[in-house]
Amino acid sequence: MLSRFYVNPILPAKDGDRARRFYRDVLGLELLTGPTDDPMVFGAANGSSIAVSEMPDRVPPPYPMISFMVTGIEEVVEALKARGATFRPLAPASFAGVEGTAVGDVMDFGPAKSAFLEDSEGNVIALNEFVG
Repeated sequence: MLSRFYVNPILPAKDGDRARRFYRDVLGLELLTGPTDDPMVFGAANGSSIAVSEMPDRVPPPYPMISFMVTGIEEVVEALKARGATFRPLAPASFAGVEGTAVGDVMDFGPAKSAFLEDSEGNVIALNEFVG
């Protein structure tokens, strides 16, 4: 039934202005709503979007709520770091039964690679690339 409707994840922000700057200036997403609107909506590829709303009392979960499917993950990570993004230290992990190997900020699982950054509000964002 819901397959015909658009999905729009919503992330909490303690400080809306700070979050707006992060998603626009660090991640490079297009702000689709007004410059002071709350919630604020940011556009990404293929018509996808992320909503961020100021909720000062909300504590983000310690795991990713959104994931960007990227190509060239190592280059994307370096470009985001140059724009001010902070990546989380990698912990031992597995994907589809394959133990990951940490290479810098990227976890290599063989058929997939992942990296995890935190936004200005403590939300975890995953970057994933399927490589084979």
